[in-house]
Amino acid sequence: MEISLHRLVNISWPNEAGIPFQRILARLGFLACLGLWLSPSWAGVEPLTESQVIGLFYARNLSILSAELGLETAQAQKVIAAAIPNPELSIYQQEWAPNYPIWQNGPATYVAVSQLIETAGKRRLRMENSLLGEQAVESELRDVIRTLTQALRRAYYGLLLAQETMDAAVEQSHHVQRLVEVQQKRFEVGDISERDLTRIKIEALKAQSDIDKIAAQLVAARSQLAVFLAWPDDAGNLSVKDQWPDGKSFEDLKDEMAAVNAALERRPDLLAAKTRYAQAKQGIDLAKAQRIPDIKVTAGFAHDLGNYIQNGATLGLSIPLPLFYRQEGEIAQAGIRANDNELRVRQTEVAVRSEVNTAFAAWISANTVVKRFETEIMQKAKHIRDSAEIAYTNGSTDIIDLIQAQRDYRNTIMDYYQAQANRAYAYADLKMAIGAE
Repeated sequence: MEISLHRLVNISWPNEAGIPFQRILARLGFLACLGLWLSPSWAGVEPLTESQVIGLFYARNLSILSAELGLETAQAQKVIAAAIPNPELSIYQQEWAPNYPIWQNGPATYVAVSQLIETAGKRRLRMENSLLGEQAVESELRDVIRTLTQALRRAYYGLLLAQETMDAAVEQSHHVQRLVEVQQKRFEVGDISERDLTRIKIEALKAQSDIDKIAAQLVAARSQLAVFLAWPDDAGNLSVKDQWPDGKSFEDLKDEMAAVNAALERRPDLLAAKTRYAQAKQGIDLAKAQRIPDIKVTAGFAHDLGNYIQNGATLGLSIPLPLFYRQEGEIAQAGIRANDNELRVRQTEVAVRSEVNTAFAAWISANTVVKRFETEIMQKAKHIRDSAEIAYTNGSTDIIDLIQAQRDYRNTIMDYYQAQANRAYAYADLKMAIGAE
């Protein structure tokens, strides 16, 4: 892994937006080093922040490590494209015979060196084409990171939701248990009936059952997050910090159009599609250049004692004659690839606009719901619950109203945390949609 990170950080040429890809991957390398510093055993003791989980993810996720190989392959292809054809050395003899009139003459010996000279700028075109290919692979790697990070965030928020729900269920169970203790004392002095006490006890048992069900959800959420982290040793003890995203990074997005424009500038999949299109168009020029024949020059030395001039130089020139075929098929294929890549650019642009509009609307809706819970619903639900307890204690309401108030408050708490999770999911989706990594 350390070798792989070293290779990543040493990439230094810029992308289309003028931002050095080295800076992007250096930041990735920093987070990965942070992840390596966080040992799995430590991760099981202290709750992990979102950035720490992302650091572990970059250091350990197998999909990202696999995606790196595609970039290394493109870099190797660039080296191949820049290679100059090697010269050829040939040594041969001719005029072998069993007997010579003069035995000292012997067979003639020839030594020659041949060099292929590429014409029409083929090597330059190959280098430009491979460079565009490398840039496209870089953007595709960034896109892999973008989509995987979004999935990681959703897993992180899923675990946070399970933890918050468990805490709320435990708090509710303790609250109902305290209520049972109070009502038990009232029953003992004859202030309430046994039926009312039994109903309260049943409510306490239901609260405990909620804890048991949420415990299974907590295990599933930990397992889902552990998959992204290549299943560390203490995966069963994974916990995350109670820190929901606040969405401050979206304050500059005034409306859907601003979000779409940001995505059209940032999205690596769109940049990759545009780079592939540029590569395909440049491939047409490369295919046309292949119509011009390359020249093969041969120079050498001849040693022939049977000739009047026994030692002499040789010089040859070889040029293919494109009389019957002039790369028509390759040029047509290059044009088809260019048209196909142009279509993919348009399709990607349409997909980006659709994804951003959907994600932005989901974020606005989810954010509004959470704010409504925090400013209105939560306070009213707690007030109703507390008022029902006081009223029941004073004898001004019955057990049914008390139990219903407890259930309503519990449901409101659960709905609030689910709304928090929905907003966090919308946050992750919008970050992915606009390419904000």
